[in-house]
Amino acid sequence: MAQIFYVHCPRCGGRFPCHSELWQVEYALLCPFCQLSFHQEESPLIITVSGERRPGSRSSRPAAEPTLPPAEDPTAHAESM
Repeated sequence: MAQIFYVHCPRCGGRFPCHSELWQVEYALLCPFCQLSFHQEESPLIITVSGERRPGSRSSRPAAEPTLPPAEDPTAHAESM
């Protein structure tokens, strides 16, 4: 089974999963919330699949709570049709 890490975005604080293969080859990560491209070491908080919490190595500020995008109203599209 693949290891999944949860990475926090250094800009918006959003939390998203990262597959271990991306982690091991050190690709730049892309935040799905604010579209920031950043290196894994810039993440203020990394959570392993076992729940271990580790701060990123380049950030000295505390991790922000993840910010989720606002829920979309499913009726908004129906009214515009």
